[in-house]
Amino acid sequence: MDASADQCDNCFTSLQGDFCHQCGQEKKSYIRNVSGVVTEFFGEFSNWDTRVWRTLVPLWFRPGYLSRRYVDGHRVPYVPPLRLYLFTSIITFLIFAKLVPEPTMNGATAGGAAAQPVQNAGQGQNVLSQVIDEINHDLQLKQQSTPVNSKADFLSDEAQQAFEAKVEAIVANPKLAINKFFSLAPQMMLLLLPLFALILKLMYLRSNRYYMEHLIVALHSHSFILQFSVLYLALQTLSQHISWPWLITPLQWLATAVLYWIPLYLLLCQKFYYRQSWGKTLLKFWLTSSIYNVLFVAAVLGLIVLSILWS
Repeated sequence: MDASADQCDNCFTSLQGDFCHQCGQEKKSYIRNVSGVVTEFFGEFSNWDTRVWRTLVPLWFRPGYLSRRYVDGHRVPYVPPLRLYLFTSIITFLIFAKLVPEPTMNGATAGGAAAQPVQNAGQGQNVLSQVIDEINHDLQLKQQSTPVNSKADFLSDEAQQAFEAKVEAIVANPKLAINKFFSLAPQMMLLLLPLFALILKLMYLRSNRYYMEHLIVALHSHSFILQFSVLYLALQTLSQHISWPWLITPLQWLATAVLYWIPLYLLLCQKFYYRQSWGKTLLKFWLTSSIYNVLFVAAVLGLIVLSILWS
C-alpha cells in the first residue's frame, strides 16, 4: 500500500480524515481528466443552487432567522452573508440602471416648463432622473436669460471651459449621469453597511455582542432591502406596461404589500434577533431608522452631485 496515500501532500503529516489537521489542506488531486472536472462543476453548482434557496426563503419571510443561525454556528447550509450581499448588490443595481426611465427634455418655451411637474414621479421613477430633468430645465432657462459666454470669477479659463463642456454633455445626454450614479451606488451602499452596524452596536451596547454580530444583521437586512426593492420596482413597471386591466389592480396591491413588508420586516428582525421587549425594540428601531435615513439621504445627495460632476 502506498504510504503517501495516508499523508498530506503539503506538509506530509499523517492524515486522520479528508483534511490535514496540521495545515488544513484537503486530500484531493486537482490533476484529473476533463470528465471529472465537468462532473465536479455540476455537483458544486447544484449544491450552490440548493444553498441559495435555503438562504432566500428564510431571508424573505423569516426576519432575523438567518442572522441567528449564522451567529449560532449553522453556516454550511446557507450562502455566507457577505457573498449574498455582494451578489445581490451587483444584480440589483444592474436592474435599477435598466429600469430607470430616460430623462425628458422639458422647457422648449420659457413659460410652460417652469411649473411642470415630473411625470410619473410617484410611480417608481428614480430621483436622479428627476434631478437631471430639473437641471436641464434650469440650464435652458439660464441660457435664455444670460449670455452664453458668462464666466464665474472663481474659475480659471481652463476650468471654465471644462465646466461648460461638462454641463453641455449632461444636457445633451443625461443618461451619462444616471449610469455613473448606478456605477457608484454599490460602493456607497458598501460604505453605509458598517455605519448601520455601528448604529446597531451603539443601540445594543449593553447586549455584549461583538461588532461582527451586528454586521451580520446589516448584511442580511441590506440584502433583503435590495431584493424587495427590485421586486417592488418590477411590479410597478409591469403594472404600467401590461395590457390586461384585470391584472393591474392585483399587481398594484402586491407592490403595496411588498413596500409595507420592508419596514415591518426590519422591525421584526430587530425584535427576533436581539430578543428584547416590544417597547425597547420599537424605540431602538425608530432611533436606528431615523439616524440611518439621515445618513442615507445625505449619501444619495452627495452621490448625485458626484455623478453629475464625474459623468
